[in-house]
Parts: sequence; C-alpha cells; structure tokens
Amino acid sequence: MIKNDKLKSDINLGMLIGQIHRLSTKRFVLNSHKSGLDISMDQWIVLGPIWENDGISHKEISEYCLKDKTSVTKIIDTLEKKNLVVRVSDQLDHRVKRVVLSNKGKELFLQAIPIMELTRDQLREGITEQDIESLRSVLTKIYNNLVSI
Repeated sequence: MIKNDKLKSDINLGMLIGQIHRLSTKRFVLNSHKSGLDISMDQWIVLGPIWENDGISHKEISEYCLKDKTSVTKIIDTLEKKNLVVRVSDQLDHRVKRVVLSNKGKELFLQAIPIMELTRDQLREGITEQDIESLRSVLTKIYNNLVSI
C-alpha cells in the first residue's frame, strides 16, 4: 500500500506541474489579449532568443527553447506570417536560415514584456522570494536528473 501511495503522490505532483504550466500559459494569453496583443506563449518563448541573438538559426532556437526543430519551424512560420520575423540566408552557408526580428517584432516584444511581468506577478502572488528560490532549486535538480539520463 505504501508503494501505491508514493506512486499516486508522484503522479499527482507531475499532474500539478503540468496543470500549472497550462494555467500559466493560459493566463499569459489572456493578459496578452486584454492588452490587445496577439501572441501565444510559444511565440513569446521563441521571440526571446531571437531578441537576444538577432540572426540566430532554427537549430539554436530549438536548443535554447528546448523545443524540437519542427515545432520551432512552425512557430517561426506563424511569426513570419505576422511580419514579426524575417528569415535570411546565412552568409557562409546558404542552407542555414537565420531569423531576425522585424521592426514590428521588436515593437511587439517590448509591448509583451509588461504582460509577461504582470503574469509573473500574478503567479507569484503570496509567495516569498525564498519560496521561489527553493522551487527553482528543486526544479533545477529534477531537470538535471532528466537531462543526464
């Protein structure tokens, strides 16, 4: 019976982490739409490394975001249709496409920062910085355990 209780607890923890992820994503999108911005959480996550590294490759974005290349390509396709990013050929290897933010993409990214901060503040309401650091420490350990397998 003890083993089953432990397994049930572990499953519930995994489900809780998944639910928190989904709810935080939903909250970000809700806050974005309330502010008149048309951006999903996945689009925001992909825009981040492009903002930090203008001219980054699809592969580098995938590694940075921990998303598979196919998903990143679809997100970049959407961002390109919205005129937020532009793909350019690498100067040395024309098979490699580099992604840069358009002026519209830079503007949207800057407008989305306060939305992300609002969402973060809503998620952290009533939680001390010490609790956040403890959570970060535990989640980092779990992440490292999974990556090392």
